Amino acid sequence: MRGEPIKVKQLLQKARDSAILAVEFYNKPAVSFKSGGYITMMCIAWTSLFHAYFLKNKIKPFYREKNSDQKKPRFEQIIEKLPDDQEIKENKWWELQECVKQYFKDNNPPVRKNLEFFIPLRNKIVHRNLPELDDSIFGECQALLINFNNFMEQNFGEKYSIKNSLSFSLQLARSPKNFIEASKNELKKNDAQKIVNFIKTYRSSLTTDQFESPEYSFKALLIQVRNHGSRDALALEFINEKDLTEEQKEKLKIGTVLIKEKKELIDGIPNNFQWTYKELRKEIKTKCPHIKQTMFNKLNRYLRERYKNKLAYERVHNPKSEKKASTWYYDPKIIEEFKKIYPPITPSNEQLVKRIEDLVDKIDAAKKENPQADTQAFEKEIDQLVHNINYIT
Repeated sequence: MRGEPIKVKQLLQKARDSAILAVEFYNKPAVSFKSGGYITMMCIAWTSLFHAYFLKNKIKPFYREKNSDQKKPRFEQIIEKLPDDQEIKENKWWELQECVKQYFKDNNPPVRKNLEFFIPLRNKIVHRNLPELDDSIFGECQALLINFNNFMEQNFGEKYSIKNSLSFSLQLARSPKNFIEASKNELKKNDAQKIVNFIKTYRSSLTTDQFESPEYSFKALLIQVRNHGSRDALALEFINEKDLTEEQKEKLKIGTVLIKEKKELIDGIPNNFQWTYKELRKEIKTKCPHIKQTMFNKLNRYLRERYKNKLAYERVHNPKSEKKASTWYYDPKIIEEFKKIYPPITPSNEQLVKRIEDLVDKIDAAKKENPQADTQAFEKEIDQLVHNINYIT
């Protein structure tokens, strides 16, 4: 079986080397601003990986000249002049932003959102030294690396994986200050106001699914435990059971621990859904007094359906009952969605909030007529409006 073309292999090697250098840079104790070098190298790694993917799939990752023929396209060229007046011409490769656009098209999975977080951030931090930023974006940095390796394995096989080249870094426990919540004076002193504003605005623009996905931001808790009684005990690798096939479970070797997700049920209801309708309404009255009863009911119907089993849970009693077939319970986190989707109206956001009202009404009407109605287009527009509101505020 033939291997990858030489150019693809070269790009894969560059991608792997860049990713490993990024991790090495981040883990160096003497480096103060770890995120700057890490993000720069990981952007190079992802760009090379995308170029390899496109070439493998017979797609030329070059910018086309305007008005270029679709059947025989002409590509933009970069011309470098040498001291002896000779010229070197090369096609202009797609930058990372264009690679993301061409690969994901109209899809917006958490992997894309993670990448799109770092592209402008790289440009903003390149001329600044902000070591305080490292801890605040660690989750996104970790996800960027995991997503890179997953993409590599899925498209080119495990032989190109970087897992075997990396190990856990040694850690010293600390309680870092949240730089994102620093005072304005601190941010001004560190020339960081624009960067922090960008991070806050970007994160607030994400849907709950995108923000909570480990593919957007990977977070883990390191807890100190007692040493194992046996001096020969192996270090353990933790693997989620749901990610394994039955055959893989049978082949597991000693030193591997399965993690099986478990949800505590209270009277048949997962324990994170703590609020009843009355309790949710009471909290909304306290924290969002501008949301009146009629609007609350519309938003509630919209949010509980959109985030069903995530932020809202429907307990079915009797499907045949015409009076009350089910009861809804809510995760307290849902209140943040109410705040995002319907903030207090101001002169600057009034038109945007009114448009959200209209869209919620359209979704409500469509679902009443047909519970299975496709309202994704309306939901996407609402997400964009929420992003715009956050931007102007």
